[in-house]
Amino acid sequence: MSLDSPPTLFHLARHTLLMEEALAISALEELPCHLFPELFKGAFTDRHTNVLTAMVSIWPLPCLPVGTLLEEPHLETLKALLDGLNVQVTQTCNSRCKLRVLDLRRNMHHEFWGMKAVSHEDNCSLQIMAQKQPMETCPDPERENPFKVVTDFELRDASLDEWTIYLLQWVEQRKSSIHLCCRKLHVWDSPFSTVIKILEFVDLNCILELRLSHWRFEFLVDLVPYLEQMNNLHTLMLEGIKNSLNFTAWEEEEDEWQGSFPFQFSNFSCLQNLYLNDIYFIEDSLEEWLSCLMTPLETLSITDCPRLLQSDLECLPRCSNIFKLKHLHMNAILLSDAVSELPGLILEKVTSTLQILELEQCGMRDSHFQALLPALSKCSQLLKVNFYHNDISLPVLKRLLCHTANLSQLTQELYPAPLECYEGNNTILKDRFKKLCPELLCFLRTKRLPKKVSFATNACSQCSHSFYYYYNQEPNDSCYYYNQETKDCLCQ
Repeated sequence: MSLDSPPTLFHLARHTLLMEEALAISALEELPCHLFPELFKGAFTDRHTNVLTAMVSIWPLPCLPVGTLLEEPHLETLKALLDGLNVQVTQTCNSRCKLRVLDLRRNMHHEFWGMKAVSHEDNCSLQIMAQKQPMETCPDPERENPFKVVTDFELRDASLDEWTIYLLQWVEQRKSSIHLCCRKLHVWDSPFSTVIKILEFVDLNCILELRLSHWRFEFLVDLVPYLEQMNNLHTLMLEGIKNSLNFTAWEEEEDEWQGSFPFQFSNFSCLQNLYLNDIYFIEDSLEEWLSCLMTPLETLSITDCPRLLQSDLECLPRCSNIFKLKHLHMNAILLSDAVSELPGLILEKVTSTLQILELEQCGMRDSHFQALLPALSKCSQLLKVNFYHNDISLPVLKRLLCHTANLSQLTQELYPAPLECYEGNNTILKDRFKKLCPELLCFLRTKRLPKKVSFATNACSQCSHSFYYYYNQEPNDSCYYYNQETKDCLCQ
């Protein structure tokens, strides 16, 4: 409903009912099931906490995905939700109540709240909503608690916020009947003492995704005993790992730890996605890391690791755990001329599965692209390619566009501007760029009908900005140029 649209009769009735909380609560026993989501959204948005508590206590579906409605944590709203769940834990449940899972995760189950209240037969509506609403299963099969609270934790501060503290304390008091199921844990430069409060409370078997951002090395060492218990982990993201504050004191222990840490991977029998982004300690050990994996990966991301040796990269085509890759990200990894055939050798192993290929800012030259072309043309499942900010001549770029002609699944293509668009020390010839991009697009369209295509220059030596040319098939084959920062550039 737009801002200018008059409210519907239902919305007027909902608003009027919520203004009289006692009446709204008494009406819940007779309220048709298909009206529960719309009334709940109204009570949630306007923070009618008493109505929320009453609705949770007789929720007529197995799962209540309330996290989608949480724009920002609100303590009083959380208390109301948990008070409603507490009615089920401590008292005999209402006969209408089917609730077993309170889902506090954001960005989940948007389709459930998108369903409108319509005048269907009540049982029919309830059945449709139940079918659209997936019942959450716990990654830890040994958990048999009748009620479950599902959440993700993202720690960015030195201490836990009041919302998280209240949730943990509430579950701790009811741990015999309530299971707190944490699916994703993201720790962003938080003290280990804060993280430990979460790690020692949640069931580590339930964690499916672990993301550690901007941690110091010594914290990773302390984390090992907890990693050993994450038996259902399917995504591990390590990014921005820093040197120890006292590097000299840690140097000997670090060498020992670097040799032993990869063996932690042998505990991750479910690991599918591995991200090693901007970390320094995989130098000369990448093959050892990958060889300890128990299952084939679907995602491998190794980016912004300038200390990687060429021997580290040369191990990739030999790795037995990358042959089913769907996503390969190697942005900002320098590929030397000595291993120009390496990207092609890697692609040869994943031609039947690869969907996303990211090789941005890798120091690739014509020799790398030419070695890549035969394997690239076989990657029939590719949805996206990204070759931004590499050096390629106009003839080789045209060959690259020809070799993607049979890749009918491509929906997004990001190419570097050809070397003919520069003069001297990376000075962008703006007029030349504007002339070549439409010609390249026209050349590509003679081969197939692209959906989204863009060409990008390197940063200009005079203004430090990049220029982009975008094409989008929808709407109306739109094309436009874009300066990274300003419309005015001093480029020639």
